Amino acid sequence: MANPKPKTHNPQSDREPIPSLEVISSSVEETQTFGERLGRLLRAGDVVACYGQLGSGKTTLIQGIAQGAGCEARLVKSPTFVLMREYPGPVPIVHLDGYRLEGAPAVAWLDLDWLFSSGKITLIEWAERCEGLLPENHLEARLAHLSANRRRCALVSSGARAGEIVAQLRAETPPPPETHEAPGD
Repeated sequence: MANPKPKTHNPQSDREPIPSLEVISSSVEETQTFGERLGRLLRAGDVVACYGQLGSGKTTLIQGIAQGAGCEARLVKSPTFVLMREYPGPVPIVHLDGYRLEGAPAVAWLDLDWLFSSGKITLIEWAERCEGLLPENHLEARLAHLSANRRRCALVSSGARAGEIVAQLRAETPPPPETHEAPGD
């Protein structure tokens, strides 16, 4: 991963959330590797809400998270047409794709107790469709296109447990390389 940029979350801001950790990926493999690092830190009851446009890397990140959490990444496919999949592993993973849902009222028809079970890890694509239904303690992964192969993943913590995950990731993320400008530049 290139150029990780640790930042702090600003709870005072009601507008644009400030990322707790921002990472730039230059390939599918780098996105999956970052996901694996994140997945190794997750435990039962954790929720990761992924936001981003089509093709921004949500499914790729989730494949890495599943691998890091002990599931086989090859089993992970976007559940766009089936809405949800559950993957076996040391801690079962629920993978929801909200793309076809018409917002929170449609999501509310799902079994939210099962979806946000304390015995599972929950990973959500198109989490904006779940606004108002996410548990108070969750981690947001905001993905964006930077170019054909480059993506930005900004992690924003909501709640103490999510803050712990971000702090652990930040501790194991090397600082961005320093740039040295020649005098007069």
